[in-house]
Amino acid sequence: MGTTYRFLATVGEASVVLDWLRSLSEHPIESIHEAGSLFYFPDFGPLESEARKSPLVNVFVPVRRRGVLTSIGEVHFLATPLSAFPGLGKVSRRFRKWLARNPCVFSHRAGFVHDWDYFLEGTVCNWDPDIFALPEGMAALQRGQYFIAYNDLSGSLDVVCRRLMLRGVPGIEPP
Repeated sequence: MGTTYRFLATVGEASVVLDWLRSLSEHPIESIHEAGSLFYFPDFGPLESEARKSPLVNVFVPVRRRGVLTSIGEVHFLATPLSAFPGLGKVSRRFRKWLARNPCVFSHRAGFVHDWDYFLEGTVCNWDPDIFALPEGMAALQRGQYFIAYNDLSGSLDVVCRRLMLRGVPGIEPP
């Protein structure tokens, strides 16, 4: 598996991540898909039939679900190993530095203070990568907004929504 970065943002703020990739001097080719965008870096190598053998970055942007939940954004550098594409590895490190300028709101690192876990629902805390909050996402978190993993399915969302109803959270929409 490649390298994954996760970010907490509002739906409107997600374009900041896409714009960061679009502005690179390496000029990736963007293909927009339903969940976000796929970026191909032709200067780093050919496009192969297997994504893990290609210089690709897949971005899943946050979406609003059930009226009260926002999914965590994800950026996947798909090449495995990433070292097979040194240029893409450099882009990954630059992206990590850029993203890490924002507050880390979840981590599995020893000694990490879990102040925001109450608002991270579903399977969001089951994944290894740290979660960094972009400014609007951090403000939403501070206002008590709830966040879920991008790939949480309707069954797990039903469980999350029932739990939120028990907490008295208003505005939950039916499936």
